[in-house]
Amino acid sequence: MKKKIYLFTLISVLFFPVAFIISNYIVLGAHLLHDYINGTDTPFIAYENYVYVFSIFFILILLYVFFLSKIIINISSEIRLLSDLIRVIGKNQNYPEPVELQVLKNNEMKHLGESVNILIDELKYNQAKYKESEEMRKRYLDQLSHDIKTPLSIIKINLYYLQTNQNVDKAIEEINKNTDIISTLSERIYHKNYLNANSIITHMSAINVNDCITEIIKKWNNALSHNKIYCTSDIEANIVWELDSVWFERLFDNILQNVLYHSQASHLTIEGIKENDQEQLIITDDGVGFDLEKQLQQSNQKGLNIINEVPKLLNLHIVIESNASGTRITLSKR
Repeated sequence: MKKKIYLFTLISVLFFPVAFIISNYIVLGAHLLHDYINGTDTPFIAYENYVYVFSIFFILILLYVFFLSKIIINISSEIRLLSDLIRVIGKNQNYPEPVELQVLKNNEMKHLGESVNILIDELKYNQAKYKESEEMRKRYLDQLSHDIKTPLSIIKINLYYLQTNQNVDKAIEEINKNTDIISTLSERIYHKNYLNANSIITHMSAINVNDCITEIIKKWNNALSHNKIYCTSDIEANIVWELDSVWFERLFDNILQNVLYHSQASHLTIEGIKENDQEQLIITDDGVGFDLEKQLQQSNQKGLNIINEVPKLLNLHIVIESNASGTRITLSKR
């Protein structure tokens, strides 16, 4: 842009004397042409032709000013266009369409237009990521708040055992465990407030699946017994998976909660097997079953959505099969 300014300045400085000389030569040429056509040889007297010289000189100045003003008006209109676009970006959440560079005639304005387009693209991308992050945060906060209801339900059941003086020691132990779970989940809710779609916190470590499931079943034992659900577990002792224990416990809590409150089952079986170098965890109940696709589409099915989504965080593959004879959930390590 500096080079163009210097060039136009130089042209403007040189234009006036050059235009004056050209005006003189135009008048002289017209005089010579007139003599040639009429066959005369009239001497050229400069001061007698000053009117014509200055008339042509002023016409050349007006043409130059018109040409220069057109350039300035074009640059000004392009600056105004980009300025209005930037104002729109600053005021609205819905960003405008990118600048059509072909409508910009000045190279510097095209370069500025490209920069504005990059700004619009970046803002759109950041807005999309923000919305995605907010949706992710909202969904998981919703799920975590739902998870808190699970230990509260178990505490409520164990309070019944305390009131009736049944399994008192076991009931106290389960109440203590579930208050710790509520504390852990509360911390997760706090951390989740700062998460985005690409930064869900997991702490992976080698976990013996049999030991982990055994502890979870102990926590649910009184609640399952209270609902007359007989639970058996048969997991090979040497199955060890890289898992986040808190997320895995969340997953299993929601599976057992669904069995407890929605399945109307009387038997629950948990198996851990190795088959063709693939390790699987299979949870089966003899309840009424459900329509998986239909239930997942309902926004209030938080527990089922957690069961379907959490395995992805743990690098687990999940298959859910359900019909009128019961439900079978298969978890396998990817």
